[in-house]
Amino acid sequence: MVRKRIIPAVLIAVFLFLFIDIEISLHWLCTEEYEIKDAALPAAFDGFKIAQVSDLHNAVFGKNNSRLIEKVSDAQPDIIALTGDIVDENTKDFDAVTALIKELSAIAPCYYVTGNHEAWIYKDYIPFEKSASEFALFLHNSSEKIERDGEFIRIQGLDDPNYLYTFGDSVKKLSAEDGYKILLSHRPERFEDYVEGRFNLVLSGHTHGGQVRLPVIGAVVAPTQRFFPKYVSGLYSEGVTNMIVSDGLGTSVLPVRLNNPPEIVVIELTR
Repeated sequence: MVRKRIIPAVLIAVFLFLFIDIEISLHWLCTEEYEIKDAALPAAFDGFKIAQVSDLHNAVFGKNNSRLIEKVSDAQPDIIALTGDIVDENTKDFDAVTALIKELSAIAPCYYVTGNHEAWIYKDYIPFEKSASEFALFLHNSSEKIERDGEFIRIQGLDDPNYLYTFGDSVKKLSAEDGYKILLSHRPERFEDYVEGRFNLVLSGHTHGGQVRLPVIGAVVAPTQRFFPKYVSGLYSEGVTNMIVSDGLGTSVLPVRLNNPPEIVVIELTR
């Protein structure tokens, strides 16, 4: 009799735990902070801060994304990097995302690169980019100089490989540029290309941190990398290259995040 009572109680406890964890992982917005120490950084940019927003997939945090905007504002970034999949393949109305970018641009200059979802809805996406380009610079295999006190860094952006460009050729083109290079590229699985190109800092997303993480095991699957992904979350370093992979904010395929709250990333560059 006691055993019959214990089993339902355990099942209820497990269900409640999963329900609470999923709710937290969908709505509890976090800030993940990194300090990147690099002697190659120009002295004028010591203390330069970047806020990274990735893989929103049309998720909303507070009325008109007020909680997300507040988190980014609290970080006091010098620039904001939007690293793809800010919209979703099911997006029909882009007004909310455009309004969000407008609010973010009031905090700091915004730089946007495409993800696979922007590529998948390219025809519908074009009018959105035209409208949002008033508030953000869209980098299509291109770069922009940021200058301070006679020194500069480069903010570079790669389109997602789902576009018809040759991804490798675009990497080579940007890697040939001079200066301290910060590359925005949606795809972390191309880390070896970024290392070969000697980019100083790469900001990526795409994986959603695995979206569902299991204790001890961590992320079981991630887009493109499939099972037990190598580049899924956090900081990866090799040679002169540091790559940060954001866990992102939204969901794709399944509307579930487990043991994996949405995050914005804040990076401070120091010498």
